[in-house]
Amino acid sequence: GSHTVGLPRLARRYESSDGTKRYLLELEDHRTIEAVLMPEPGRDTICISTQVGCPVDCKFCMTALMGLERNLTAGEIVGQVLFVARENGLLEQSARLNIVMMGMGEPLLNLPNVIKATRLLTDAQGVGLSPRRITLSTSGIIPKIVELGCEPVRPKLAISLNASTEEQRQELMPITRKYHLADLIATCKQYPLRPWEKLTFEYALLKGVNDSDAD
Repeated sequence: GSHTVGLPRLARRYESSDGTKRYLLELEDHRTIEAVLMPEPGRDTICISTQVGCPVDCKFCMTALMGLERNLTAGEIVGQVLFVARENGLLEQSARLNIVMMGMGEPLLNLPNVIKATRLLTDAQGVGLSPRRITLSTSGIIPKIVELGCEPVRPKLAISLNASTEEQRQELMPITRKYHLADLIATCKQYPLRPWEKLTFEYALLKGVNDSDAD
């Protein structure tokens, strides 16, 4: 097959007053993805995309409006890390670098490339990151969570929950109609955590929607 060597091209860069930098990156086929650098005292976090667009229709997410255009290759996933790290001189101090796969796309629907990218990022001959410093965020694709747990080299798992009841989660995240909340929690309870690992649950507070005392 044919191989492309190189990094994505910078289309636009946006800087926030808090030091956050958002990069719009252009790929070989001129499609664009986003990667974000979030600097904090003692650590830097790069948020990367795993797909161009996303097939999961979460109601609070802009990427959902695009639908899925295509999966990213492992090289395109790693390329975002290399691009942002290089731009900001972070590769020399990779001990303080964290990667979160929660940009555009549902990582578990591009699992082979996500795993391959994780291997490249953790390989001592590659970027040399610890798997403790890479986190994958999912909307809750149950069979793929099980598959991820079987991988010897894998990111940490974060579940994007965003609701406290089945009904409410179905409204916010229609994927819950296919993968029910109770089953998702059961899958999480059975997930094979490594000795050092914790499962993370993420919850976006939406005013007047899922932020009541009951929630």
